[in-house]
Amino acid sequence: MNQEERDIRLLEYWQGESLSSEEVREVESWLGEKEENRRYFEDLQREFLRQRWVMRERLVSRKGERRFRQMARKRAMFRRAVAVAACVSVLLLAGGGYYWWTGEVRNMPLAESGVIHHGSSKARLFLSTGDVVELGKERKSLREQQAVAIDVEQEGMVAYRDSVTAEETGDVVYNKLVVNRGGEYRIVLADGSEVWVNSESELVYPVRFVGKKRVVRLKGEAYFKVQADADHPFVVEANGVEVAAVGTEFNVNSRKEKVVESVLVKGRVGVENGTSQVMLKPNQLAVCDVETSGIVVKEVDIRKYIDWTNGDFVFSDDRLEDVMNKLVLWYDCDVVYADEELKEIRLSGDMKRYGEVEEFLHFLKISTGAHFSVKNKTIVVSIK
Repeated sequence: MNQEERDIRLLEYWQGESLSSEEVREVESWLGEKEENRRYFEDLQREFLRQRWVMRERLVSRKGERRFRQMARKRAMFRRAVAVAACVSVLLLAGGGYYWWTGEVRNMPLAESGVIHHGSSKARLFLSTGDVVELGKERKSLREQQAVAIDVEQEGMVAYRDSVTAEETGDVVYNKLVVNRGGEYRIVLADGSEVWVNSESELVYPVRFVGKKRVVRLKGEAYFKVQADADHPFVVEANGVEVAAVGTEFNVNSRKEKVVESVLVKGRVGVENGTSQVMLKPNQLAVCDVETSGIVVKEVDIRKYIDWTNGDFVFSDDRLEDVMNKLVLWYDCDVVYADEELKEIRLSGDMKRYGEVEEFLHFLKISTGAHFSVKNKTIVVSIK
């Protein structure tokens, strides 16, 4: 076979395409002949991933995600990658990595099987009575004060059903939802507003809203889809920062030290940090400095700020350390670096959040040139 045919066969083998047993043996025999063949195979994988990411970026910007996924399955994509594979042997080490993947992977001996698993829908609910309820996917019904019913839905969602009329008043009763590392959970508040609470986060909220404002307190990260009510603004308090909305969708992240980030998806929100206040428009990010009370607003690609709500990991010229920090939260593991400079490697890409950690590490290895190994529940990043 000629070089192009061999490259197509290599990529089909790598992606787990339906090759015959004889074709698989031929590929594995060729790879085992010499180290040069193995290096060529790795270079081909890198360029294929880079090409898929570049094309995906263009199509996503034109809302062509579905078209891309269909086109990516065709062999034409292989040929495009093959055409330029020979000139990229040092591309990723020099300028950062690119990857995008939805298929299965062959030969990934990076982690001991069964040690690290992806997260799931799970949380702990702290009731006003002092009782603590473990939440998962099992259905259950609970009761709170002020005639509020709590229904735990099967798909990992807890919903508050307020049967008290608006004219009735009473003391404010609070609940707290705690999501540890390796978890996520969705909650429907008494006013119908929806909140997706991310790993290692806490949300404190009233079982029913009273007064002029609907106020909740956040530690960590959450995505809010607020029910419109112009007379009762919805306010998220996070580390001294207030994010106020009437009816909108936005993400708040207070996990970073001394910084609170707010990203607006739909509608408008006001962000107040001490003496500073700004009004965000869609696709804008507000970075609030907790110490100085300053606020910086900039236009951003919101996908990488709300990727977790869609079951994805999305990166756009992000540092490897930031990428690994996202992984740590979802896979409930730790990371150590053999060399501090490895933290500064830049990455762009998109992967499914529910994949196994071996798959994720495999493509980080291909994309960065670094080495990733697992010992117990710790990922060690080192120079290859």
